[in-house]
Amino acid sequence: MRDSQRILFLADINSIHTERWVRNLVKHGYRIGIFSLSAKVNSWVDEIEEVEFECYGLGNDLVRSGKKWGKTRYFAAKKEARSFCDSFQPDIVHAHYASSYGMLAMRLKFSKTVLSLWGSDVYEFPKRSFIHRALFKKVLKSIPTVCSTSLDMAREASLYVKKDFKITPFGVNTDVFKPLDRKRNDDELVIGTVKSLEHVYGIDRLLQLFKQFSEKYGRPTRLLIYGKGSQHVELKQLANNLRISHLVEFKGFVEGEELVEAFNSLDIFVALSRRESFGVAALEAQACGVPVLVSDVGGLPEVVGPNSGMVIKGEDYESGYLALLDLAKVEEREELGRAARVFVEEQYSERSCTQNLMEVYDQL
Repeated sequence: MRDSQRILFLADINSIHTERWVRNLVKHGYRIGIFSLSAKVNSWVDEIEEVEFECYGLGNDLVRSGKKWGKTRYFAAKKEARSFCDSFQPDIVHAHYASSYGMLAMRLKFSKTVLSLWGSDVYEFPKRSFIHRALFKKVLKSIPTVCSTSLDMAREASLYVKKDFKITPFGVNTDVFKPLDRKRNDDELVIGTVKSLEHVYGIDRLLQLFKQFSEKYGRPTRLLIYGKGSQHVELKQLANNLRISHLVEFKGFVEGEELVEAFNSLDIFVALSRRESFGVAALEAQACGVPVLVSDVGGLPEVVGPNSGMVIKGEDYESGYLALLDLAKVEEREELGRAARVFVEEQYSERSCTQNLMEVYDQL
């Protein structure tokens, strides 16, 4: 019975995706244990009676480091992970992220183990060196049941190891991310994004596209950029150089209710990422009734509904301009927004995505 199953997560306790998976599984009667290599920096897990956890205590600066050999200390956590596993006595061990927790799961050798691929563990880690590639292949071969958050990521992983990957995307809480009542100015078009200000997410591309669009559109328009990151100063300077700084607002990092309000402040959401394993923000925008324009990379095309947005090549600004013109039409935009909401509810709600994962557990 599901209500008697105990799932041990080998996962970053500070990840919002870990939190969402755990909360939804608890709602379905599971008891969850979490062994985290990272030290705990927030208190969400303390609020849930059905969850036990232990943190190995590595600092987030090390855990999120991109250095080739900076994470070798992961291997030293086996003893503590084994002790917690023996104490928790799980029915299933579920490792999240191949290049860290997957290696730990491989060393634990628990009989029923699931591995979830998340993103950079597939797109970046195997390409760092032949040793990284060998480790990645060894992990995938050692764990029979491997899940991927997107079809594109599964295709990428299959270049290294041929497997029957289970597709278990991150879900969106459609009770939280939803259209809000707000006064819209039909005379002004608000375009925007909610992404980290990093090169990989193509905010520079968005600024270039917006410059072309604002010059040709012929009506009032603004660009809102929500997020923080290492390119903040550089991107503001680019807006100045493009002479659009008076039309661009850098709104900073938002979360919680402010994040929902941020999506609802937009008429069109744009993500011109250079690499994207899935596309949660695009789904959250659609759940809020906002049509989307995304680049044709990674998992982004998968998360655009057939009637809720458009897909272009990231640096094809002419196609981007024409797509924005189509999305800018008020009547069509409202219809697209309604279709976007339905698409997320039917395909990517937390309810349906949690059901996908539970079916994987049931098969074990």
